[in-house]
Amino acid sequence: MRDHVIVKNERRALLAYSSSTQPADGPEFSHFLRGAAAALDWATNTVANAPVGPGSGPADAALIAAEIELCDVLLAGSVSALTPVRKDPHYVNGVEHALRWLLELEAEPPVPLIEDDAPVAVPAA
Repeated sequence: MRDHVIVKNERRALLAYSSSTQPADGPEFSHFLRGAAAALDWATNTVANAPVGPGSGPADAALIAAEIELCDVLLAGSVSALTPVRKDPHYVNGVEHALRWLLELEAEPPVPLIEDDAPVAVPAA
């Protein structure tokens, strides 16, 4: 798993991007950012409930892997009557990307990182 300081910085970057998202960016990007933020909040035990799946409680590697698998199923459109989740696909994509990045399965974070001592700034729209 990624270092907690790096994860904290990515969460700050997600907040900065979320607050600067314009309607012209489209709702898809906003949903992606919300999903990524929810995933990091859950994975760092800031919130108890998983962002997509029905699970709750402290996130560990097994629960994070199960959440990623559920995201894969939802994004592949393999939803059955047994899948109790209906979420926006862009939100689910944000969740999956953030969790895969957290477990170091993705090299790129959901949005560019902000260094710990750097002021929060986002690119102009």
